[in-house]
Amino acid sequence: MKKNNARTGGPSTVSIANLQKIASRLPPKTVVIAGGDRKEDLSVVKSLQGHAFVKRCILVGDEAAIREAAKRLRLVVHPADVVATASPEETARRTIELIEAGVADVILKGNISTPILNRAMLKIRVRDTMSLVTLFQAPCIANGRPLLLTDAGVTTFCNFSRMTGMIQNAAEVARLVLGKARPRIALLSANEKVIESLASTKLEAALSRKYWEDMVVYGPLSFDLATDPESVRIKGVSKGDDPAMKEVAGQADVLVCPSLDAANILYKTLMSMTQHGMAAMAGITVGVKVPYIILSRADGEANKLDSVALCCIYAERYKQRQVVEARQAKVAQKTETRYNILTVNPGSTSVKVALFESGTCLESRELDYPHKSRMRGAAFDAEIAKYIRLVEEFMKPHAAIKLDAVVGRGGFLYRGKRRVESGVYQVATVKKGKVVVEQDILRGIHDHAEMDHASNLGIPIAARLAMDYGIPAFTVDPVVADDFDLLAQFSGYAPITRRSTAHVLSVRALAARAAEALGRPLEEISLVVAHMGGGITVAAVRNGKIVDNSIALLGGGPFTPQRAGALPTKELVDLCYGGQFTKEELFVELTKRGGLVSYLNESRVEKIEERLAKGDTQAHLVLKAMAYQIGKEIGAMYVAAGHDVEAIVLSGGVARSELVVGFIKQRIGHLAPILIYTENMEMAAMAAGACKVLSGQIAPKRYSLVL
Repeated sequence: MKKNNARTGGPSTVSIANLQKIASRLPPKTVVIAGGDRKEDLSVVKSLQGHAFVKRCILVGDEAAIREAAKRLRLVVHPADVVATASPEETARRTIELIEAGVADVILKGNISTPILNRAMLKIRVRDTMSLVTLFQAPCIANGRPLLLTDAGVTTFCNFSRMTGMIQNAAEVARLVLGKARPRIALLSANEKVIESLASTKLEAALSRKYWEDMVVYGPLSFDLATDPESVRIKGVSKGDDPAMKEVAGQADVLVCPSLDAANILYKTLMSMTQHGMAAMAGITVGVKVPYIILSRADGEANKLDSVALCCIYAERYKQRQVVEARQAKVAQKTETRYNILTVNPGSTSVKVALFESGTCLESRELDYPHKSRMRGAAFDAEIAKYIRLVEEFMKPHAAIKLDAVVGRGGFLYRGKRRVESGVYQVATVKKGKVVVEQDILRGIHDHAEMDHASNLGIPIAARLAMDYGIPAFTVDPVVADDFDLLAQFSGYAPITRRSTAHVLSVRALAARAAEALGRPLEEISLVVAHMGGGITVAAVRNGKIVDNSIALLGGGPFTPQRAGALPTKELVDLCYGGQFTKEELFVELTKRGGLVSYLNESRVEKIEERLAKGDTQAHLVLKAMAYQIGKEIGAMYVAAGHDVEAIVLSGGVARSELVVGFIKQRIGHLAPILIYTENMEMAAMAAGACKVLSGQIAPKRYSLVL
């Protein structure tokens, strides 16, 4: 029987048969082979010689083995194209260095363990998800159209978040390589209906309901209903009301499998077909700075060359798109109105001050000044005056800059029985050239604050500076901002309502940063965010709102460097009435001398880690216990956020500890991708809130005092 030549492709202008031809018309690329010390690896190098789409092959690995393999193949390898390494770990590290240096355009995995290289590649992710996308064609499937399949080799656990990343990665390959401006994505399962006992159908239905930009996504669909218009006609699937289903069914560009098992079985079936001339394949791993090829030992020479060509096309078009986007961003920046914003964030031992030009920080400074507790009346006003003088000193070098607004940190505004929503609040306005201070918000923090805290000074400072400079003033996301879902408000005891007290400013800023990294509108995603400082807030963020959290000060959650967290109720009651502490003393004891301080007499994680190096087993156990409690709380907030959590965000000083983060990942790493941000985002978030008001994007909220 005559074999079908699957490389002839279908009616599409892009097919596997012409990948090398297309790549040859583009600027040639440098291919780095990580672990390129086997005969098979150098055979690829030899095959690539003479192809216009590759200008250079760099081999990273055992130099002696490289020379021996080259000798056997009669291949001349230039000394500059060999990077000698002594171990797989060094091979992975040197490969990453070549990428970071801008030398490598494409990475090809050679004689190195896939997990070792993948772990290294994760350090240069441009998206949270790294996934394998396979381009394949077979005359008997989809009338020979080129299709994309994901993920047959990288994503071992498929939940809502990771499948979202897989879809986005595959859609990008469809756009850049296949030229599909609006790719049609089919989510494969064993049935086109949602079946309670078939988890993949429920997950895929949820993914179909998600907002997708520049693509159309539908599932569940069986393989035949995704690829075969005749099957769609016979089964009458297209008669439904879902426009996405009508567009995708029988016409899919991308096939997304619900598990590694399913994708790999399909992949290996296609691979077997390629060996008999019945299909053609090429693979690319995306989500990192450069395209990455993970080859199977069974891949033929044609598959390898086509995969390199595919990656070269992707790399060039990705680069071209970045240039266009950078140019567009520059144009937008030139036309954008710039605002000069002064931000002030009082803390317990210092005050942070920063000057922003819109989103760009011109200067920031942390000024030492210990907050004096429990100040009221004239003493409170005198304290404000001292802070004002510190800010004025900070502004002296910037006297030529005309300020447009000032933002002060929001503290424990009085709530009574009401809720204070998150957002930007007006502290002072300018009307007919005169500054008018919002008296309700000033009284709500000056006279009726729910508790003493350094953050309470932010609003009065902003009001005073607004009058001095003749500009409006705002506060953003005060610590008592509360967007809890109705169910989250139930405590278990009717007279007590759960109310949020949290690092709201930090959590919402982190959520916005994560949404940007994921390429998704904040208002359309679910996240779990853990702010881990002296106090810890673990929050469920859904559609831009903190719908539940661990109530960071004295409301539960994990113990922290300084705070006790949730305590057994009976023992806590005994402590309250044991006569050892007054009410005020006990509050200080549990919020300042709890957590790590209580167990180890030290709150700084870096100091505790120094003790670990000296063999302090108790310190190791306590850190692990804190990480355990943080992980447990993340699990709880994962439930609160919903089944479609796209990422877990870790931040704060504790997130700088690789040890603690490692402990946490062991507990919750399987739930969703983990993003880590260690920088403080509060000042930038305050400035961003003011800019949104000044530019007319949002209207400021107004606080009303109801006693």
